[in-house]
Amino acid sequence: MSESGIGLGKRSEHLYRTLLTRTSWRTHDLVHALDWPQEEVVRAMETLRTEGLASISEGDSTAFRAVEPCIALPALLARWMREGRSPQPRPVEIDRFIALHERAAERVAETPGEGRNRKDTSTVIERMVAKAERELIFLVPGHIEGGYEFSRPLVDTALRRGVRVRAIWASSVFQPPAAMAHAQWLAQQGLPPRTISTTPPRAMILDGSVAVAVDEVEGPRVLRSAQEVEPLLALTERLWERGAAIRQVGRKPGIPTPRRPRTEIVLRLLAEGLTDDAIARRLGCSVRTVRNDVASAMNALDARSRFQAGARAMQVGLI
Repeated sequence: MSESGIGLGKRSEHLYRTLLTRTSWRTHDLVHALDWPQEEVVRAMETLRTEGLASISEGDSTAFRAVEPCIALPALLARWMREGRSPQPRPVEIDRFIALHERAAERVAETPGEGRNRKDTSTVIERMVAKAERELIFLVPGHIEGGYEFSRPLVDTALRRGVRVRAIWASSVFQPPAAMAHAQWLAQQGLPPRTISTTPPRAMILDGSVAVAVDEVEGPRVLRSAQEVEPLLALTERLWERGAAIRQVGRKPGIPTPRRPRTEIVLRLLAEGLTDDAIARRLGCSVRTVRNDVASAMNALDARSRFQAGARAMQVGLI
């Protein structure tokens, strides 16, 4: 049973807050910082990783990092809502936690000059993806354990928000078993990566207007000017047209593409101002079904009206 408003036990939340104070932690450092027995640190870390709030650090399987709250906490709330777990994380507490973290977290900057030695690529990417509106594109030249390109929470966040996701991988990326497993998972979501024989630059493009280019030495560099983004976007479109989905990771015949939970779709349409009748027509279900979904969402989000449910879901990044 959770003991805190964000859906974690008090000790798990304390560990999560501690992880957020640095880019990367090793177990022995956490043992020293928290003054906990190592077994307790390992157990609490496993809980955070299972709940999607922590992961291994990029390229270092012996270290751990916190997944940014703007990605991790809405995903936690969405999962608990789907599973009907109780007590639910409280949206007001999630919103407060994210806001406080954002104000305190000038530890990471979306500029090339700051944080260059912090290995903060995943953090920069997570913060940007949390604001995605239309499309997310990954250019992947190689497999990096713990790399943002292989993060399921990032893809899940984009899909909840109705964002199109594309991935272009160099052919060599598929060789590690972990990369192939991620490719198979993407295919199950109806998003099989396309492969090309050449090696693309390591980059992420967001909504066609901003990008992050990652250099092995310099780290992440955020591109915002049209002079920088448009050539990268044009290259991406050429690679996408030339690329092909790998047969091994395609969906098996007869297995449908998983649909997003209807409640999340209903919340998104509520936030757009659609009526119950309009939502029912859009989804091809009864008005009664929509009203039941709205009532469940209002309860889970502690909302007093359908409008507040949609607004709150959007406010905390659930949709």
